[in-house]
Amino acid sequence: SDRRLLDSTLRQVVNRLALDAPIEAEISIKDRGSSDIKTTLEVWIHGLPRLVATSSLQDVRAALNDVSAKMVAQITESAERRESMNNRQHRDTIRS
Repeated sequence: SDRRLLDSTLRQVVNRLALDAPIEAEISIKDRGSSDIKTTLEVWIHGLPRLVATSSLQDVRAALNDVSAKMVAQITESAERRESMNNRQHRDTIRS
């Protein structure tokens, strides 16, 4: 019943990232209906390690928004770390 919401969430995450690399994503919701619900978003992007974001919020929509925001932050951070390493060759150093 939440297929449209899940599809919409994945599309929003991919659109917010605007990456040229192929992206694979998977959302799982475990223990639905209990107090220990867990929503997990896993993303695989070529050139980056597998990234995982989780949420224990009870409301499915809120949990999806939570994992989406966490995933975008993780991917942005990974890209920035990767970029800074690539730029090291171009920086001036204090050594002669």
